[in-house]
Amino acid sequence: MMNTVDQSTDKKLQIYFLSLNAIRFTPYAYGMLRAWCDRDERLKASYHWHEPFCRPEPVKDLAARIIGPHVLCASCYVWNHNQHLAVAQLVKKKYPHCRVIFGGPHVPGDAGDYLEKYSQVDIVVHDEGETALRALLLTWLDGSNDLERVPGISYRAGSKIKRNPVQGLPADLPIPSPYLSGYLDHFLEVNKGHAIALWETNRGCPYRCRFCDWGARSTNRIRRHDMDKVAAEIDYLAGKNVADIYITDCNFGLLPRDLEIARLLKNARRKTGFPERVRIQFAKQSDRRVLEISRLLHAEGMLWGTTLSMQSVSPAVLKAVHRGFLGLEKYRRLKDRYLKLSIPTYTELILGLPLETRKSFVEGICRLMQIGIHDDIRIYELALLPNAPLSRPDQRRLYNLQTRFKPLRITPAGQPREEVELVFATSTMTVEDWAWCMLFGEVIQALHNGGYTRFLSIYLARSGKLPYQRFYQDLIGFMLKDQSPAFGAVRRLEKLIFEFYHDPDMPQINRLLVRADTRDFLAQFNPRRKGWPLWSYLWLWTAVHFDDFSSAMGRFLEQYGLNSDACVRDLLRYQEELMLRPDYEPAKGKHVGYKYDWLNYFFGDGRLHQRSVQLHYTDSHMGIGKRYPLRANDPMAFLAAAVGMSYPYSKHRHFFHQPDATIVN
Repeated sequence: MMNTVDQSTDKKLQIYFLSLNAIRFTPYAYGMLRAWCDRDERLKASYHWHEPFCRPEPVKDLAARIIGPHVLCASCYVWNHNQHLAVAQLVKKKYPHCRVIFGGPHVPGDAGDYLEKYSQVDIVVHDEGETALRALLLTWLDGSNDLERVPGISYRAGSKIKRNPVQGLPADLPIPSPYLSGYLDHFLEVNKGHAIALWETNRGCPYRCRFCDWGARSTNRIRRHDMDKVAAEIDYLAGKNVADIYITDCNFGLLPRDLEIARLLKNARRKTGFPERVRIQFAKQSDRRVLEISRLLHAEGMLWGTTLSMQSVSPAVLKAVHRGFLGLEKYRRLKDRYLKLSIPTYTELILGLPLETRKSFVEGICRLMQIGIHDDIRIYELALLPNAPLSRPDQRRLYNLQTRFKPLRITPAGQPREEVELVFATSTMTVEDWAWCMLFGEVIQALHNGGYTRFLSIYLARSGKLPYQRFYQDLIGFMLKDQSPAFGAVRRLEKLIFEFYHDPDMPQINRLLVRADTRDFLAQFNPRRKGWPLWSYLWLWTAVHFDDFSSAMGRFLEQYGLNSDACVRDLLRYQEELMLRPDYEPAKGKHVGYKYDWLNYFFGDGRLHQRSVQLHYTDSHMGIGKRYPLRANDPMAFLAAAVGMSYPYSKHRHFFHQPDATIVN
């Protein structure tokens, strides 16, 4: 984004703002802070806010465009903190009298060592920034540097570091809307058609999950933005044709009024066509209100999916991280309610949590499958965030958390490396166990979620022939020993996971792109794409080696004597023909026939009937909202339709022919 000096404001004090991000999220923190400060007419008349810097670029180029600053603010996250430090260092060197303020989730709560280490930072703001920044600007406007009365900051006072108590905003959050005030108009115009609007309807989190810094940073009280303002912002964003709104509330659906907000979003969509999609972090304890919000938005094609929060299936692990546990039976009933309404859900698990073992992690995933969770199990590595309780020294010692700092992504030229601290071992999980669990999780996401083995494993588990845990553990062992080209990606991922652990320069997000073999394979589908989860490589490899994979699966079943079972042989045909293929022609569809009614078994009442069934697959578009068209022999179209986009996009309505597009002849 261009950022030039407005010569008409030379007499004003110049404020620059850093909110560097790789995705087109609106600089919402900038908008909220400016809206709050501009309530004071003295500040509005005396300070000139430059358009925020949002796009990462070489540090020298960015610093050169900051001219004559009086104040430099930086909103810090794990993905931009080091670049903010580098820019601030150059700016401070050129303009030593510029006041540099750092805030955001990535600055530590105890900033003593931080301010000692980073001399380019003058002030660290803790928790909410509005009150602190307004007080700072007023203090400096009066020609004073008396910081003792400024709430919620850490600063140098001679040879000491002082921290002032936090003063939160009132319960009614009287912050003018940054959207309605016009402070984000320029950003939306520059990124027209691509902007993702961050949007807050309430603030605060009542939970204190130890792996998260949200509840630890918030005051825990849920405070609300005015409902009239919320409604007006929806109309504003819809009028600007903003396709994506990302609700940043910690627990949307927790408040009764959240259902009314969902209705307003629905009405805006019907009236204007926007927003097209709403991304939501739902309340941790999903209830009827969350279900109704999900139903309402899903009916309009606006919902990416509803989180059925887990993080772990082990009660001991959840207790250690202060996370409640619904119980699997309640979780199953909850899942069934969503399934009955055809509302997509996804389940998130975190690998590396305290007290998790290899056994409990694998068993947990298989127990989820036993209660019918098949579509979208997501597995993430545990990252230690600066203000999360698990990052405290006592917690690290208690659970023997063994971590390494890893590059977050491939570092562009001229930019510093951003790093994330990942947990690779604990008191109950060795590095070798962690690596096995990582491989197990990627296989589940690619082959079970992704369909290649899902239906076979469901039948074998339901019929008592082969439980999920034995099926997938044995299958992974078979894949690692069998030299079939079909399993080459599994063998490669096993090595890549250990390479990631040992190689200090391999990035977390782009690890598949720093090895020539995996990068070149993925380039045939989209050479420009950066977001490649490990499971997507495995899924696409299987698609390319599909015939070999089918033959190898037959060999795998031989050791159990299952390949001679007529029912299993019919199921294997169904499993193979159900999967999307690059040469599928939607204008023709696909005609198939079976001796058993597998469509009813997997997508109907669950009963298996031995009867001749003729099916006609007619899929023309995939994904939620059917927004990805299928085109024969088009690798990029196949990638989008079959695999979908990267996080946070849902895995629903991808991978295989869908029951709602299947005709029974």
